[in-house]
Amino acid sequence: MDAFTLDGLLGEIRPLVLGRTIARLRAAEAQAVLLELGGARDLRLWLDAGRTTCGLYALTREEARAAQDEAALAGRARQAVLLFRKHLEGRRVSGLRRVAGERIVVLEAGEAALALRLSGSPALTLAVGGEAQATVGDGAPAWPAVDAPERGWDRLDEGAFARAMDEATRSAASPVRAALEACPELGPQLARVAADGVAALRDRLRDPRPTLVAPGPLERCEDALLVAPDALALLPVAIERAGRAVLPQRSWTEAAGAFLQARLRGRRFDRRRRGLVAAAAGESRRLSRLLVHLERDLEGLPAAGDLRRQAEALLASDRTEAPGAGEVEVPDPYRAGARLRIRVDPGLGLPASADRLFDKARRMERARGQVAGRIVQAREALAAARAREAALRGARGEAVLDTLGAGTFPRPRVAPAGAGGPRHYLTSRGLSILVGRGARENHRLTFGVARPEDVWLHARDVPGAHVIVRDPEGRASAEDLREAAELAAFFSEAARQGLVEVHVTRRKHVRPARGAPGRVTVGHSDTLRVAPRDPEGRLRRR
Repeated sequence: MDAFTLDGLLGEIRPLVLGRTIARLRAAEAQAVLLELGGARDLRLWLDAGRTTCGLYALTREEARAAQDEAALAGRARQAVLLFRKHLEGRRVSGLRRVAGERIVVLEAGEAALALRLSGSPALTLAVGGEAQATVGDGAPAWPAVDAPERGWDRLDEGAFARAMDEATRSAASPVRAALEACPELGPQLARVAADGVAALRDRLRDPRPTLVAPGPLERCEDALLVAPDALALLPVAIERAGRAVLPQRSWTEAAGAFLQARLRGRRFDRRRRGLVAAAAGESRRLSRLLVHLERDLEGLPAAGDLRRQAEALLASDRTEAPGAGEVEVPDPYRAGARLRIRVDPGLGLPASADRLFDKARRMERARGQVAGRIVQAREALAAARAREAALRGARGEAVLDTLGAGTFPRPRVAPAGAGGPRHYLTSRGLSILVGRGARENHRLTFGVARPEDVWLHARDVPGAHVIVRDPEGRASAEDLREAAELAAFFSEAARQGLVEVHVTRRKHVRPARGAPGRVTVGHSDTLRVAPRDPEGRLRRR
């Protein structure tokens, strides 16, 4: 976001948040936080320090719920958010401003402040009493945030700016970087335009209007078109770009919300596609190695015909007993004058040795048939895996990933557990239900994805899927829990029983147990008795 867009947003958001209490603060993504404000039931303030999503956004409750990621925070970011909550929850918002001459937004709440820097490497920093305490994002702390009005757009000297551009051209430096150094308020998109001349841009910025530049109308854009870092731009003026549509917006708030949701849609699609492609590529490599080993095994098996020829040579020989040595030389019954050297058991006679060779020939024929059959299966599976990998690489939207990940596309006979991610359903009231696909994914779902207050379900005393109901606001009703329990019963080894008992508890009461992945200990839980029910055609898929 550039300073002009930020100023427009702040003008719309500031009256909505000043004087309101920060009722709740929580992580929205790995580098973003979400603020709920007292007395503003349908308003959520999203502060984002991600590289492609950095900015300030005012969202409705439903928009925020749809935008939130399911991935939990980890490490430094988790600790930072805990400090954010400690110092900001319960305090009134006393100020919301942009630092003059910079693309830095500061939200003040008493002696605490959140500083969001959008330039360079974005960062969101908590300061208390004027001292930086914790930071979310890849960049250095965004505090102290000091006004620098002399660096502002309204004080930009066009002559000095033109000389800086000429110097960048002579030194083969980046003109965009030089423009940003001369005027940080521009932001990368406007800096590209300013590098070609300030005067025309200055005229256009006299009347800034919220504008999105995108591959096309967002509701019709394929997810794959939103992946590239330059696929979207939120600007205060219309800038024509080849292959891009200019989409005027009614307000800065709506423009920013649409930008964030499109950005997140592209990023999550890309992340999911990369994971599925990596799993498919890994399966292709595994099957390629298996095929090589099988072909080597087939080459290494003795030919059944040679074994029978040796056995017949032993039977045709006039010798009745094998010598003490482990090898005999006998005439070849199929080539006049030729002789065969054959390994035999010194303790057996030649007829018994011949019987052993005939038996070995039969076993080699069976083995060759089995290995040859496995080779055919491996080749078919490899072709399917490569076709699936190619289809995933070319996927353009979530619907295609859902199809490929769900296994409706021809898949290898042995697929990696959890390659398609957890199953995702919606309850009748719209809450998300995640269902694990195996022991390792059960573990990842419960301890890597689920939040402490989410609801955890599992069929009692039988192997089965871990089931998570996303319940960030404590809205799960008895009907939601019953539908999730029916899923836990259906995806368990008790699925054929009439009624199944299902553990129901908060995720925070579940701990990993020693032993195989997916084993847990449950501190305490309630029990629901439900009939297993197939979700297909009954619950919506995501």
